[in-house]
Amino acid sequence: MSHQTGIHATSELKEFLARARGGSIRIMKIVIRNEELVLGSYREPEQSWDKDYDHFLLPLLIAQEPCYILYRLDSQNAHGYEWIFIAWSPDQSPVRQKMVYAATRATLKKEFGGGHIKDEMFGTVEDDLCFQGYLRHMSSCSSPAPLTVAEQELQQIKVNEVTMEFGLDKRAQTLQGLAFPLQEEAKQALRHLKQKRINYIQLRLDVEKETIELVHTNPTETHELPYRIPTDSPRYHLFIFKHSHQGQLQEALVFIYSMPGYSCSIKERMLYSSCKNRLLDEVERDYQLEVTKKMEIDSGDGLTEDFLYEEVHPMEHTLKQAFAKPRGPGGKRGNKRLIKGAGENGEDS
Repeated sequence: MSHQTGIHATSELKEFLARARGGSIRIMKIVIRNEELVLGSYREPEQSWDKDYDHFLLPLLIAQEPCYILYRLDSQNAHGYEWIFIAWSPDQSPVRQKMVYAATRATLKKEFGGGHIKDEMFGTVEDDLCFQGYLRHMSSCSSPAPLTVAEQELQQIKVNEVTMEFGLDKRAQTLQGLAFPLQEEAKQALRHLKQKRINYIQLRLDVEKETIELVHTNPTETHELPYRIPTDSPRYHLFIFKHSHQGQLQEALVFIYSMPGYSCSIKERMLYSSCKNRLLDEVERDYQLEVTKKMEIDSGDGLTEDFLYEEVHPMEHTLKQAFAKPRGPGGKRGNKRLIKGAGENGEDS
């Protein structure tokens, strides 16, 4: 397609592309003017790639004006820094312009060097190319989105975690993890839970302050629990599950970690996952709260009384207790006696 347009990069642009590959440039906008590829604008890095993204990229997306954008990530491969190649082709732009830009895209990629390009994106509206749009694009691909330095550290923490499974109840034992301090209101709520003055606590992470904060302690019945699970943000929940088991009224403290899938950022998912076990340690050690069941869910759907009961009292364990084979008499047992059945006429055979 590039041979059809005959459009190539100017010598000035080629020199700039070579300089940019060294890592000094965060973003550059390239446009077609007078049948040539020229530099429209550029900016140098200010913060990490994810924090610069929307602030640098969105002002370059002008309605009715197609363009190419090369955005540098902080990760590197064998060729050097990795880049995102973005083709902006707004719906309102003239058809001929869109066709020319589409036909010249391969030329620019060749001039820049395909080995530096990690991902390609095409967008007609801002929502396609904003930071959340990029995360959606990456979640639909097989490769994960590139991590920031902080997220790489969190990922290493996850690698160092050692998980042990005991039967049906899986308990995670973390050797390393993040420990955000509990805010004072959250501490007070845990004391009230210990005293049975409340039966439900919802907690959230304040990522900016790096603390665990109380959301609310609204009284909650079991049938109301599904409606306490947010659909757009992660949470920690502590709930006293009151129920009848084998004819006796019992209470079980249930810890629920709710994470609504990929609607949350990678950073949130990793922070909540890394803080979970240290929070549980503190709840059980410092507040003497015995957590009967720990579970992870992505929504409140299915969080019924029957589900909680089966989680707290697994059926297999219950059946083993109910139908345990009785022990025989002690000492040496004699040979088994063979008792024949009755004959056809009701007489012993």
